[in-house]
Amino acid sequence: MAGHDPAGRLNGLAIETRYDVALSSLTTIGVGGPARRLLVPSSIEQLAAVVRRLRLERERFMVLGAGSNVLFADEGFAGTIVWTGRVCGIDVREGCVRAAAGTRLVRLLDDTHVVRAGTLDFLAGIPGSVGGAVASNAGIREASVADALVAVELLLPNGERVDWPPPACGFSYRRMAAVAEGAVVLSADLSLVGRRFDRKSLLAFRKATQPVGARTAGCVFRNPHDRPAGAMIDELGLKGLRVGDARISGKHANFIINEGQATCAQIRTLIDIVRRKVYKGHRVLLDLEIEVVG
Repeated sequence: MAGHDPAGRLNGLAIETRYDVALSSLTTIGVGGPARRLLVPSSIEQLAAVVRRLRLERERFMVLGAGSNVLFADEGFAGTIVWTGRVCGIDVREGCVRAAAGTRLVRLLDDTHVVRAGTLDFLAGIPGSVGGAVASNAGIREASVADALVAVELLLPNGERVDWPPPACGFSYRRMAAVAEGAVVLSADLSLVGRRFDRKSLLAFRKATQPVGARTAGCVFRNPHDRPAGAMIDELGLKGLRVGDARISGKHANFIINEGQATCAQIRTLIDIVRRKVYKGHRVLLDLEIEVVG
């Protein structure tokens, strides 16, 4: 990174500020050009204040957590990235846990296991943060975040901080309407009461069926209602197809792996090939599950 100001100021707001940050270093797939500016809040209060200020100044910005389902352009991002990696914290209460947006899911599961809870173990193996998991309604076939959510603390587009119950958030498959409409997740209250899941079994299943440990952005395409996207891609013989250093996983066809120095352009080319062939072979137009920025 070309610049780093640990005591940077955003119109009077003291905040760690970095310049020309390689976005490839902040995403699980390891792809992306530079961000013009990166702001690093260290608390929920700072996160809310930073977003309010950027909106007031009409600055183009994006809130980024673990970077596990995002693909940045090779040209980078001309605005400001607000990175929540330090907006962490867990408060285990009676029957639930409150977790800040930047808290990694693996830490959430480790800490809730202290109280012998396994209700959130359906999130095992998902390489994300609490904020991203809530925003994308992450989960598995049997359960998703919306099922475990007690309340979510949001910063609305008008700057108001609110605690909303799940029905008000507009959850659907891998989507939260409130976030799609501009709200930012600050923290979430998740239930520790209810069905328990077997963390070890879920992790073993992921390892056996997905390219765990490889540089990916997770599942590339949303599953249509009738069948998994990966199965349709597999049936067309597209496993292993590559463009440059970008390759469709041989273990699970809904993952694209960065095998070295893959570029966003190469990955986008693979995505376009898959969408065309799946439409031609199955008459299904696949929608992206990952977020492509730029």
